[in-house]
Amino acid sequence: MKKILGLDLGTNSIGWAVVNANFDENGNEHLQNIDEAGSRIIPMDAAILGNFDAGNSISQTAERTGFRGVRRLRERNLLRRERLHRILNLLEFLPEHYAQELDRYGKFSANAEPKLPLLKNCSRRYSTPLSAV
Repeated sequence: MKKILGLDLGTNSIGWAVVNANFDENGNEHLQNIDEAGSRIIPMDAAILGNFDAGNSISQTAERTGFRGVRRLRERNLLRRERLHRILNLLEFLPEHYAQELDRYGKFSANAEPKLPLLKNCSRRYSTPLSAV
C-alpha cells in the first residue's frame, strides 16, 4: 500500500487529496480509497477581479515581491563589499586611513565611510595620499 498526495494548483484555489493505492502482481496501480481531501480558495476583492477580467494579471503580492527583490539585491551587494573589505584588509592592500575605519568583519565602524583615495591632512582638508607626504 502506498500513500499519494495529489495537488491541484489553480489561479484562485488550491485543492489537495491523500489517496491510498495498491499494486497488483504486474505493477499496475489500483485506487483503494481517498483518505482525506480539501481545498483552499484564495479570496480576491472585486477591484482585483475587475482588473483581472480586463487583462491586467498583476497579483496582490506583486508589489511586495518587487520590494523583497530590491532588499535582497541590496543585502547581497553589502555582503560582497564586506567580504572584499575583509580580504583586502587581511592582505594589507587597503590604505591605512581606510583600514582603520573597518571592523574585523569588513563593516564600517560608527557609520563612517571614508573616501578611498583621499586623506585628511593637518588642516582637516582632503588630499591625495601622494600630496600628503
